[in-house]
Amino acid sequence: MMSIALPHRDCVSLYDRLAPDYDRLHRRWLRYAGGEAQVALEAAVRALVTPETELLDAGCGTGAFARALIRDGVSPKQVTLLDPSDAMLARCADLQARKVTGRLEALPFVDDAFELVTCAWALETAQDSKTAIRELCRIVRPGGVLCLIFCAQAPTRAIGAWLLRQSILLRGSGRFLSRDDVIDNIQGVGGFQIRTIPNRGPAAALLARRF
Repeated sequence: MMSIALPHRDCVSLYDRLAPDYDRLHRRWLRYAGGEAQVALEAAVRALVTPETELLDAGCGTGAFARALIRDGVSPKQVTLLDPSDAMLARCADLQARKVTGRLEALPFVDDAFELVTCAWALETAQDSKTAIRELCRIVRPGGVLCLIFCAQAPTRAIGAWLLRQSILLRGSGRFLSRDDVIDNIQGVGGFQIRTIPNRGPAAALLARRF
């Protein structure tokens, strides 16, 4: 079992409803709980991406991360956006990137499809996290990198972070995964070198480079 939470349910219809308010809710999460991990991962991705990199943003949500990369000079033609929620993808209409509706547990791509795969704040929404990890690893090319950031089981003394964690669990919009379990599942796939990005708060950020 990879999480401590209420029984998990399919989040797609929930995120369809949340789409208009998602950016506001997510900014609150970053402010009180996940901001340090987000900044660390964004810096790592910016260091990895090149003008030739083919990048998948898996579980792209409203496209905030892709927009930041594109503002930094990444061509939209290099970027593929995937999300199971059509309402979320509709919020990405201004981006000229390729858009695909699909679930992390059954990614609609061939093996070794991308040099860089990012999955930010989406793994914890999958119904089967272990299958999602296997799928994310499958589409990373040899020499490529999987960049993960997710809500994680971690103690926090900040009341704001604790309240946000409880609201996520009660709303059913995600779980809090064990970082060690996620690492074990990547290692179970084989062929990846994993580096954790230090941060505080109930979040974890990992880079997994394929041999």
